[in-house]
Amino acid sequence: MQEQNALTEHGIRVEASYWRSRLLPPALYEVGMSHGVDWDKSIIIDLDMDLPWMPDMLLGTLLTQEEKFIDFEIETDKQGQTAVTIEAWLDVTAQINTCEHNRGIGVGMGVLALKIRKELCGITEPQLANGPDNKGKPDLIKTDCTNPAF
Repeated sequence: MQEQNALTEHGIRVEASYWRSRLLPPALYEVGMSHGVDWDKSIIIDLDMDLPWMPDMLLGTLLTQEEKFIDFEIETDKQGQTAVTIEAWLDVTAQINTCEHNRGIGVGMGVLALKIRKELCGITEPQLANGPDNKGKPDLIKTDCTNPAF
């Protein structure tokens, strides 16, 4: 279980680090900006481009500054410079495993991605919610870890 968690964490870290050290495809950068993505505080979890069966497409998942997991599919021009159509831009946060203790698999992928985003973006303090219900406690994603879908 620990080995599987380490492999998952490594895979997320490699992908996120790769895209933080390189320029994003311009079409993805622009679409993200138009949806309010702060690229300095967000990470790419997965990005596939120009697959043989889907040329001129950007497909993947990102984790935003608001800790939202977004699945996207963007059709681009031949050079990947401009978005032709946005096939999907979906908030899939509710479907991501953010449980720290899962029977048989350990830590959920979402927990690892959130940790890596904080590390790579230099975030050291939890964001505090100022609402009357939280009374200054960290704003955390709450997930039903007993759900068998996880």
